[in-house]
Amino acid sequence: MRSVVISFALLLPVTGLYPSVAHAQNTRADPASKMNTPGMPGGLMNPDDIEKLRKADDRSLALAKAESGTLVGALGLPCEITDAESIGRGHVTEGGKAIEAKLYEVACRNGTGYLLQSGGQSPVATSCFAADATHAADLVEGRKSDLYCQLPANKDIKAMAGGLMSAVGTPCAIKGVRWFGLSTSREIDYTEVSCDDGRGYLLKVPRTSASGQLSAIGCRDAAARGLKCHLTDGGPVSTPVSMQAFRDALKHNGVDCEPSQMRVVGRESVDRRYVVEVQCSERPAGLVAFIPLDDNVNKFEAVDCPAALDRGVTCQFASK
Repeated sequence: MRSVVISFALLLPVTGLYPSVAHAQNTRADPASKMNTPGMPGGLMNPDDIEKLRKADDRSLALAKAESGTLVGALGLPCEITDAESIGRGHVTEGGKAIEAKLYEVACRNGTGYLLQSGGQSPVATSCFAADATHAADLVEGRKSDLYCQLPANKDIKAMAGGLMSAVGTPCAIKGVRWFGLSTSREIDYTEVSCDDGRGYLLKVPRTSASGQLSAIGCRDAAARGLKCHLTDGGPVSTPVSMQAFRDALKHNGVDCEPSQMRVVGRESVDRRYVVEVQCSERPAGLVAFIPLDDNVNKFEAVDCPAALDRGVTCQFASK
């Protein structure tokens, strides 16, 4: 049984893709101390005492599963709990008031694991990958750090990453693991893994049932999406395409149109230009722009919706 004295602010959700996780002090009872009962040969416990401890552990596990299960449900975590432990309690300040908070660790049937914090307006979850990253950073800085995942199914981060990689159909003999960050907008936890054969991936773990499926993308594909792997060279990072880039392209090419709505129709298979429909008051017949970005040398074009229809592009804004 772990006993944690929690120092909040802990386990706060992060914005964007960068590390942030709890800091806490963790004091642990030595499991071997249960076996050092005076009066028994060699310090061994008698069978009755062992049975009492087993039943106490069973009750503790059942309670931890029930309480952490409530938090999992409130968070919408895609986690069927297989193991759980209550690891501490403390207080978090919210609105000038001290609110009791509890901390749990859970292992999930899908191979993921989390630290869960109750208290405050809503519970908070931190993946075992994120907790391990903060633990390692604390040790480098010389800070005491015992708050990381330690349940049997969670304590080997490499094994956890390897199991998840196999689950998505991309087996990998794990060489290195590095937590990449949490996207709060997409509710996805990213962890980078490198394989013994030189391959590298970003493992995408959804934090809610609505945020997609467990998956992995290669570091080269990640670089094309603006995400740079550090354990494996995935090549140069491309700047993610934004609507502002399309607005800038319209102005740069002298198109008199201040967009009120825009949508990306797709991308040409040969010329690789982005096909973007634009709605603006200056173009009552609608506008479709064929926009080359980055190092694309093909020409920019802008046509009205009837002309775009001749090219197989159907406007949606003009019909509304």
